Amino acid sequence: MKNFLKLSILLPMLVVPLIANAVSADDEKKSTFNFSPSIGMTLNSTKNMGITSISYQWLATVNADYNYTGKKFDFRTTLFATYGQSKTSGQPVQTLQNSIILSLTPSVIIIKHPAIRLFLETTGETFLRKATLNNQPVALFDPLFLYQTLFVGQKHYSHQGKENTNWNLTYGLGYSFQQTFNKEFQTQGNINGSLSDFESGFSGIIDFNISTPVSKDVSFNLDFKALALSRGNLFKEFNTSRKSVLLRSGFFYKQIGLEYNYHLVYDLNISSTVMINHSLMVTLRF
Repeated sequence: MKNFLKLSILLPMLVVPLIANAVSADDEKKSTFNFSPSIGMTLNSTKNMGITSISYQWLATVNADYNYTGKKFDFRTTLFATYGQSKTSGQPVQTLQNSIILSLTPSVIIIKHPAIRLFLETTGETFLRKATLNNQPVALFDPLFLYQTLFVGQKHYSHQGKENTNWNLTYGLGYSFQQTFNKEFQTQGNINGSLSDFESGFSGIIDFNISTPVSKDVSFNLDFKALALSRGNLFKEFNTSRKSVLLRSGFFYKQIGLEYNYHLVYDLNISSTVMINHSLMVTLRF
């Protein structure tokens, strides 16, 4: 943990001076903020041999982002939180999705043509509420997966106001520093070469989101992020690298819509198998 905290302090000290030198007084500045909470529910009733069984599931999500766009310097922060439950009569309640992810990503242009940027992303991911995973208790910050990745890539975007299409696309390759913090949760250390202590390796990332009006009252939104963090050599140890995919998409008529959520995490420190949560339900957006 001490090593990670030292690097968490050292990397910004190295990168921030570059950013500060790149920002000039004549930067074209623009800030956008989006906050989109929603709640969805499905209800099923079945009858078999005269016995009626009722099941329901609900899922609440919060998706927020802030973008500062300058001529040379950009800053983006995103927050995604989700929690839901499923209940069938006569059976215990099951947790559907349970996670919170916060990312902070400043970037600066280092080559004008083609436009190449230097990014520094800091992300923390943990469970939102108490639950069980592989018969182990999990809770907020237990475990907590934290990483910093310094990567080179490109960023494309179009911010045109609420009545037009807005989109962001970021991708790149770099090097990451990562660690899994735990209290009661027991990490799956030394499985196929993985370690629950401080780790580092190559990183690859792609982040895309779009929000567009289909008609006057109908809109479509999609948020997608895929990430791979290796432990050492990316090519020799690809099977032990941490991989994650987060997808959220939906069609909405005013505030009501059909929404699909998908979250995949493959991390040998937390589980020896792939963890996948996905749901499709009618959603009320606030």
